[in-house]
Parts: sequence; C-alpha cells; structure tokens
Amino acid sequence: MKDYNPRIVCFSCKFGWGYLDPHKESLKGVDHWVPVACSGKIDATHILEAFAKGADGILILVCPEGDCHLQDGNFKTEAKVFLLQRILPAWGLDSRRLRVIAAMNPDGEKIPALVRDMASQIAPLGPARLFADSLAAGGESGRDSFPARA
Repeated sequence: MKDYNPRIVCFSCKFGWGYLDPHKESLKGVDHWVPVACSGKIDATHILEAFAKGADGILILVCPEGDCHLQDGNFKTEAKVFLLQRILPAWGLDSRRLRVIAAMNPDGEKIPALVRDMASQIAPLGPARLFADSLAAGGESGRDSFPARA
C-alpha cells in the first residue's frame, strides 16, 4: 500500500470553478475531472457509478451559498451528499470518501491542491470496495476500465 494513490473523481461547477481547458497546466495531476454546468445536475447515480467504476473518493466543488447561477443547485448537491454519506457505510464505504466543498475559484488553480488533500486523507482507508460482495462472486470490476481525463 506504500505506492497506493487513491483515484479521486472531481466534479466541479463551471460557474464557480471555471470554464477551464482540461489541458490547462494548473490542472496537471487531476486525472478524473468532470466539469458540470451546475453541481445540482450531479445525480446520486453519477456518484455511485463513479465508485462502482473504481473511484476511491469523490470530491464535488459547488458554488458558495447564495452564488448558484441556477438558484439552488449547490443546496441540492449538498443535500444529496449529506444523504449519501449516511448510506455509503451500508455498502461498505467510509463516508469520508465523499466530500463537497462550497467555494469559488474561477481560475481553477485550487482544484489540484484540493484533490491532493482529499487523496492524502483517504489514502489510509485503502482502495474503495463498492459492491465487493458481487465482485467476490465473480462479477466484473470497473476499476481497470476507469476512464482517465483526456
């Protein structure tokens, strides 16, 4: 586990966290970055699918309170995360693997540091094992097919 590097999927609102070029130098080290028009458009199934495909942690960057361009997308996302954090342990996942941060950073220079910080905090937990029972029964793991950012 010494060389273990957690796979963090980072969803970010384009309004608060920038319309960024995925090849931008400041985003180096963020391999699984998913910019969305509004964090409120992130569904619980997107989060669970990311875990099922091999994510070890999910970081969602939302607009701060009162700054959502689509009114309440940030509140909706925070509510989804709150509920999912209570459900994840039933699937064998520590709730610390899912985090939401409400702030603004239109230039995106803080994103790599936030991803690294989350990775370092969940590294001691080891790889996520969502649906570990079905994998042990012969099901397929999405971990090897997890898409990297282009």
